[in-house]
Amino acid sequence: MFRKLKIAFSAVVLLLAVYSITTGNLDITPFTSLGLALLLLVMGFEERQKKKKWISYLCFFAFAVNLYVSVQSFII
Repeated sequence: MFRKLKIAFSAVVLLLAVYSITTGNLDITPFTSLGLALLLLVMGFEERQKKKKWISYLCFFAFAVNLYVSVQSFII
């Protein structure tokens, strides 16, 4: 299940990033950041399931920072 979510979020983030770069439209950057935050959350759960606690904590921390930045981007 986590593998499918990881592939889906990776594809969405990649498509948004490529679209943003090719068109020069930076208005979708918060959505790209939010997608990356969700990808990090899924990766954290996947690593926790594999009993790799240190990597899962790192992914959860990166998720929290990225989510904060994404929310701030939506507000501003």
